[in-house]
Amino acid sequence: MNLVNINCEKKPFDDPRVRRALSLALDRWEGSKVLSRISPLKMVGGLLRPDSEFSMTDAELTQIAGFSKDINASRKEARRLLREAGVPEVFSFELKNRSAGKEYEVAAIWLIDQWRQIGLNVKQIVEEVGATFVSLKSGNFELLLNAISDYTDEPDLQFITFISPDKSPTNYARYTDRVLDDLYNKQSQAMDPAERKKFCHQFEKRVLDEMVYALPVLWRQRIVPHSAKLKGWKALPSHFLNQDLSNVWLSKD
Repeated sequence: MNLVNINCEKKPFDDPRVRRALSLALDRWEGSKVLSRISPLKMVGGLLRPDSEFSMTDAELTQIAGFSKDINASRKEARRLLREAGVPEVFSFELKNRSAGKEYEVAAIWLIDQWRQIGLNVKQIVEEVGATFVSLKSGNFELLLNAISDYTDEPDLQFITFISPDKSPTNYARYTDRVLDDLYNKQSQAMDPAERKKFCHQFEKRVLDEMVYALPVLWRQRIVPHSAKLKGWKALPSHFLNQDLSNVWLSKD
């Protein structure tokens, strides 16, 4: 999942109204149609892989800020929130990005255009991959385009980035939220799948709608072109899996 990390210690991004406006500006449904033609970016989803066991349905997603299919109403509300928060017209800020793959370049261009449509002026700063992690860990950023990749559909893994920094060193947004910490434990300990799904949805609603600590862009489709001579290999949803090539061979014909 490509997502934007927000430094919640930096003004005006310490204000949930500003973060909410940033999400409301994004037309993810139209972006999915357009960006999937020129990049791996495709599926609209929250913090869990779309159509996985504990993820929200499209109908549930549309109730989350920034996932409505009425983009005009969303952007009108975004502008209102910015005014209410005292953010001036044509406010400028920086979006840091990594120089690692077409999807990052495409996503940044799309984000900058989306935010322009609510009166924001965004400058992209491109860094080498190593430098972006230095920026993340040090807090030397306002917004930074990042990604979350895991080898399995497991909320314990995919939510770890969003709990408080004293419990997770990968919380780059630099906020402390004991409500999320509690929900994380509840979903992790729930034995009934339906109960766990309920806690997962509460967790996502807290991150994406109530507080807007991060901005999911789109989930990637995995496209792997290969020769018809390649035998014994299957493309799996995660690039972390099936990397043992001992049973892969090339046919002679």
